[in-house]
Amino acid sequence: MSVPVGKLILTAPAGQPNGGPGEVAFGVTFACLVSPHAVLILFYGLIGSSGNSLITGAFLTSATIAAGLLCFRREIFLLPADYLFLALVLCILSSSIFNGSTSNAKEYELLAISLAAYPACRLISRADIVSGRAAFVWAISVMAALGSGATTVALWQQWNDQHGKPYVFGFDAAGTHFLGSLCFLIIALVTSGGLTLRRTAIVSSLIFLPTAVFAASLVRFTFIALAGTLCLAAVLSEARQRKYVVTMAFVILVAVAAGLLARYDQARLFADYAIERSPGEIGPEKPPSCYLQVNPRNSIAIRKALVQDALFLIPGSGWFGTGLDSFMKFSCIKLTEVHNSVLQAAVEFGWLGGLLLLALIVVAGGSLLLLARYDDASRFVLCGLALVVLLSFAHGRVSRDGALFALLGCAVGLKETSRARAPARSAVAA
Repeated sequence: MSVPVGKLILTAPAGQPNGGPGEVAFGVTFACLVSPHAVLILFYGLIGSSGNSLITGAFLTSATIAAGLLCFRREIFLLPADYLFLALVLCILSSSIFNGSTSNAKEYELLAISLAAYPACRLISRADIVSGRAAFVWAISVMAALGSGATTVALWQQWNDQHGKPYVFGFDAAGTHFLGSLCFLIIALVTSGGLTLRRTAIVSSLIFLPTAVFAASLVRFTFIALAGTLCLAAVLSEARQRKYVVTMAFVILVAVAAGLLARYDQARLFADYAIERSPGEIGPEKPPSCYLQVNPRNSIAIRKALVQDALFLIPGSGWFGTGLDSFMKFSCIKLTEVHNSVLQAAVEFGWLGGLLLLALIVVAGGSLLLLARYDDASRFVLCGLALVVLLSFAHGRVSRDGALFALLGCAVGLKETSRARAPARSAVAA
């Protein structure tokens, strides 16, 4: 008697525990890996600190090691994405050897931790995602709730301030990171395959106010990334689930509109920034930012200039680039990275580094496309990966891209464990 592949792959392995200490620990750890900045901001806000490098490094390292230990398995079958990752690491090492030390020890350590997230999460299997999903939802819900609450208080206190985005615990990017946690919560819910009209109504009512708060806080590109991710989730979802995903997307759109209208004056100012052009005539010898008069309050204009600088520098970066953080030495927008992980890699790790990172993203994500059509766990990981990839186009920095490498490794782990079950499917079908 044959069994449909789609139905069988959605069945958890026999004897798989659900809700035990290990599964809870994994779910919490995975939430910390994909949204580490939200955890750190909440922690530093609680103790009244502006940050500490040792604590940050210890937290990131501990979460990475914990993920590897909790999901450890002996049998690993290397896939094409693994070879691309190894080639990328070798390219980065070669760039560091050829260019010498181009940044401080802290950034090199953060880069090593970010890259280590790939092999740590490469050990994750589909069974880990399934059994740890409930704990992940609860952990990321706590982050989103605390973050939105803190942002609400800060927004109320700084409603008419000229800087627009409220400083939460002294961090200007706090709203962006807290919204990231909310985005992962939304992704986990819309890819669960268990949405009903009642559940959709409850979830929509719970996320409406936090979404409006973050919109009023003038967090911008994260909403664009969320919109793209929800479109992907809708396409991959089953027909009976798609209407609920679309409904939640519409609720989010209304909440964003309400938040922007509530702070109309500040929102209009940032809209004007989006169409503002930087005066100046670009010359042929220096990066474009050296010839442009960029408004330092206009983050959109700054990012446009940074992208132009990267595109200017890439042709001369060679095969192995100019070294970690070297972009900031060439751009006339000082102490600011390009904010785009692929472009940064192409400049600092060379043409080979940029191509390898892009290929790794395409191969790792593409490997889950077919599975994600009928497997909730694969759909969750693929949509999460899509979110962080889109965010890396506007907020990315390779040495801070632990979430990106974690989800890349996780995507390959799910693909491998799906392949490993192929003999079992054949045996059942026989």
